[in-house]
Amino acid sequence: MIVTETIIIDGREFTRTYSDAGRYVCRDGASYVEAVDPAEFGRQYTEGEPFEDISAEEALDIITGVVE
Repeated sequence: MIVTETIIIDGREFTRTYSDAGRYVCRDGASYVEAVDPAEFGRQYTEGEPFEDISAEEALDIITGVVE
């Protein structure tokens, strides 16, 4: 399920959106583990695919651009 909560950072209001089911949150063709937006933007997200379990080595390869 999509969870939306209001958080305050440096006195400014933001909306944090995430899935409590271990899924990505999606908007406009992009997927995120969680999204934090200025509250005035009013962005809406849908639930996407489940998170992929990858090893730390695979994550490092993705980050550094070494993908086989």
